Amino acid sequence: MNEIRGLNLKHLRYFAEVARRGSIALAARELFVTPQTVSAQVQELEESVGQPLFERVGRRLLLTTAGEAALDYANSIFALSDELAQVLRGGRKPRSVTLRIGATDSVPKLLTVMALQPVVERHRKELELECREGEYAELLGELAVGELDAVLADAPVPANLARILDARVLSEAGMTFLAAPQLAKRLSKKFPASLQGAPFLAGSAPSSLLGQAIQAWFARQGVRPHIAGHIDDSALLQGFAARGLGVATVPTSIAKEVMRQSGLAVVGRTEEVRQTLFLVRARGRRPHPFVSELV
Repeated sequence: MNEIRGLNLKHLRYFAEVARRGSIALAARELFVTPQTVSAQVQELEESVGQPLFERVGRRLLLTTAGEAALDYANSIFALSDELAQVLRGGRKPRSVTLRIGATDSVPKLLTVMALQPVVERHRKELELECREGEYAELLGELAVGELDAVLADAPVPANLARILDARVLSEAGMTFLAAPQLAKRLSKKFPASLQGAPFLAGSAPSSLLGQAIQAWFARQGVRPHIAGHIDDSALLQGFAARGLGVATVPTSIAKEVMRQSGLAVVGRTEEVRQTLFLVRARGRRPHPFVSELV
């Protein structure tokens, strides 16, 4: 069995910074050292473990399977180091476990809350939840370099990232059309034919999977609503709908709660269009115990 020699915190710090930035030059700038110094430290670490930790994809350095495992352990070591420093300074606090979740802009916020709620309630005393919202590509990049433990998304992993990332289906539901009560009363009588020319607030970009599915469903029904706006933020979408500006769609699984919070009423429902919630994790990395519970 090969002995791992020369493993030290400096090696790990430089390695982790390169993993976060995806670039030796950017890591060197952050660490205020030369790129040659960073490159040498990473090379020494790779020689000590006997295998490469990065592979170059275009201009970016991506972690290998061994690199993902190394970063996972490095982050744990850094956390313990910080905790030790705090203890020695006499400022010990109850130990908590951080869970870092990313959620894409297009996933309704209430759907994110419902997905995370069981784990949050089960580990209320020890869990420190970090939840970030952003674009899918950006969040997947953070997940790939170990800055996130998982990502909640409404689309599967792109084919070019399937080798390093894995997506599991958490939930799937049909869609409910909601509107302000007066508008809903008028449109619900002959739904879906009543949607012809009706103001519609699209919650996803037309190019998204859900946006395409809704447009295809309209075509099958032979209706063409008037697109009153494209609004990615689910809270804004529901707010505009509540003020009578148009019809909005939400997953049927959260429709009751949305109606309770916003005062919206049902126009109609369909099971032909479904919103899927995916949990995306990094392959080959030691899984976060709380992420495993989500699955």
